[in-house]
Amino acid sequence: MDSSGTSILSSSQKEMIFENMSDGIMTVNHNGQITYMNSACEKIFSTPFEQMKNQSFEELFLTNKNNRAFNRLFLNTLNKNAVTEKTTVKYQHDNTVQYFTVDISLIQSEDAVPGRYDAFPGMIVLFDDITEQRFLTQHKHDCAYIFAGLIFCISFYLSLWSLLQFTLHLPLKTSFYTLLIEGMAFLLFLEVIFCTSLSLRDIGLIPKRQTFKKCLIETGILLLAGCFLLILSKLILTLFGVQIKSRFIGGSLRGARIYLFTAVFQEFLARGVIQTSIKSLMRVKYQKAFGILLTSLLFSLMHLPFGFIFMLSAFALSIALGCLYERHGNMWGCAILHWGCGYLAMCLYF
Repeated sequence: MDSSGTSILSSSQKEMIFENMSDGIMTVNHNGQITYMNSACEKIFSTPFEQMKNQSFEELFLTNKNNRAFNRLFLNTLNKNAVTEKTTVKYQHDNTVQYFTVDISLIQSEDAVPGRYDAFPGMIVLFDDITEQRFLTQHKHDCAYIFAGLIFCISFYLSLWSLLQFTLHLPLKTSFYTLLIEGMAFLLFLEVIFCTSLSLRDIGLIPKRQTFKKCLIETGILLLAGCFLLILSKLILTLFGVQIKSRFIGGSLRGARIYLFTAVFQEFLARGVIQTSIKSLMRVKYQKAFGILLTSLLFSLMHLPFGFIFMLSAFALSIALGCLYERHGNMWGCAILHWGCGYLAMCLYF
């Protein structure tokens, strides 16, 4: 304003400034009705101003009981004229979660009741949407926890194997190492559930209904093709006199039942934990391909005690399973394919 009390900026100039601001701006009059929103504010709430114009701010924004901090912040201002410092709050609406930095200022509207200084005079609110930054920070936190746990488990696994195999020279069965892998998968599952923000859907445990049937059909086709190739290759090697195993096939129903749990635990570890984390962390051009490749390398490394040929087989199977996981976003098709092809391969070759 100049010395005569006249505003230097016209209303159109003020509106132009507001429209070019990156922060969302909303004004609410002394009756609690929304009187203005700039374009940034419309974008933040995904609603045009015309739908909110002259609507009650309290009825539109403060009815969700899940937004306790958000509701308390504005109710203190609307009911008590209490203005807090700039605050970061969570806002949830229509299954969408957002994080705002909110700055509230009281204003004296032109149509306020004269002489009632205890009444709510109106407010202007600045919303800074920091949802993306908040999720990025949380993502880094999740990855740090998962990789710390993963490195610890793999280091412990290989150190224990080296101690038992080369220092103590203990003849341990394959089932012992399989049990170790399952134990690590369970510990990482507990870490993901209690120490990160990842949901069961994020790690592939809950499939999408619309694609699950297609996933099962494709898994069945791949399983039949994989089993056919395994039996055909064993048959060809047998005809040429290559003796890999004393019997053409081995295994048992009990072994198949046990390996089913093994396949589920290992797929959770490989796909739900490792591949999901690597893909999210590596923001590069071929992040899915890198995620599958690095996961398969780690997965094959965990089969080191079973021999080099077994490791190569685990690497090849993991590549196929990784592609299937990326295609459908759940680990159940991977677990079925892992169980069928993996157990048959052990019965035929190992």
